[in-house]
Amino acid sequence: MIKCVKCGREYDHFFPPRCICGALLEIGYDYSSVDITKWKTRERGVWKYKELLPPVKKVISLKEGGTPLVRAKIGEKLGFAVFIKDETRNPTGSFRDRLATVGVSYGLSHANNGFIVASDGNAAASLAAYAARANKEAFVVVPKKVDRGKLIQMIAFGAKIIKYGDSVDECIEYASELSRLNGLYDITPENNIIGLEGQKTLAFELWEDINPTHVIIPTGSGSNLYSIYKGFKELLEVGAIEELPKLVAVQTENCSPIASEILGLTSKKDFTKALGLYVKDPVNKELATNAVKESGGTAVLVREEELDLGEKELAKEGVFAEYSSAVVIPALLKLHEEGYFEKDDKVALVVTGSGLKSYYAEEKERFSIGGTKLSILRLLRGRSMYGYELWENLEKPMKYQAVYQHIRELESLELIEEAYKRGRRTYYKLTEKGQRLLENFEG
Repeated sequence: MIKCVKCGREYDHFFPPRCICGALLEIGYDYSSVDITKWKTRERGVWKYKELLPPVKKVISLKEGGTPLVRAKIGEKLGFAVFIKDETRNPTGSFRDRLATVGVSYGLSHANNGFIVASDGNAAASLAAYAARANKEAFVVVPKKVDRGKLIQMIAFGAKIIKYGDSVDECIEYASELSRLNGLYDITPENNIIGLEGQKTLAFELWEDINPTHVIIPTGSGSNLYSIYKGFKELLEVGAIEELPKLVAVQTENCSPIASEILGLTSKKDFTKALGLYVKDPVNKELATNAVKESGGTAVLVREEELDLGEKELAKEGVFAEYSSAVVIPALLKLHEEGYFEKDDKVALVVTGSGLKSYYAEEKERFSIGGTKLSILRLLRGRSMYGYELWENLEKPMKYQAVYQHIRELESLELIEEAYKRGRRTYYKLTEKGQRLLENFEG
């Protein structure tokens, strides 16, 4: 059943995403007939919850969903339970595989000429993989600046790549037009609500594992936040839970149309290096803000300089996340500082995409300890030195300002630390971790 959430008008197909009255459509089910006890005996994954998914003739799956929920060490320091929902463990490394399996499976009978999606990267990589699995062509419309790792995935899976505009906002309407003109099945969430049904299964898994009190969600277009909300709403419908968990939308200060709306602030639409969150005018803004408000949740803004902190802290938990996911850590810390959580709370952090997907050329040495960084470690093995002195002793020519950048990165990796100050000079030395790493390199 496809129904308008505002006027109640019903539709028998999944196009368009909006009713003729202008409100967004929503897919519903016969909730009274759903027996959730059947879920316990099934294999983990998206299609485990088939009673609450659109009917399909053939399932195109790469064993997506059923991702790990890891208890985070940071919760021990904060005084309440924190869990990481690690969506990087999906087949192509992101939560969008949940969307792709449902979108492609349902769309098979409508995709004679192939599939198309507008995406900032993850959905494009997912569609490329699932279309390949289904022996169908995939066309992906992506912004001019896209994470290199995601682009490599699209190429590897054989997608036809169309670069268009500066942000994903500009890609959406273009993908819709290409779909109409070329007979392609469009699984872009803003153009077709079908894939959101796959994304909502993340909520079902969270309920089965911990039944969280709070879910902190990186938010770009708002589709994942709304999907998770819809999943919990359906759990209410079938009687599995008595109340919604509080949903927390996280965006960067640079680009914050949804979070600012929730917080009553003036939003920015500037570029953010968390490319997956660079959505200036999200179509799902109303759905996302209403979801947060109805759940009794809130929103958090994260500064650009906090993205490295988030990535580093998640790495300490054993999870390598892209910048767009790393925002959950500074958001968690800010809410904790404000006294938002109680000791009995169970907080889930949704990590949507792998850090392996988000590297581009200018970041190639961000985590590397080869090259210049290794030379600096070797120089500091003998004695403490300050920045200018290190620059003088390095064999390769470079600006001395670049040496200080390497020093800061080595400090962030806890490989060097301040030894002492003499006047305006700061001298650095190897840490035990740096010493061990150097020994391992030199065998």
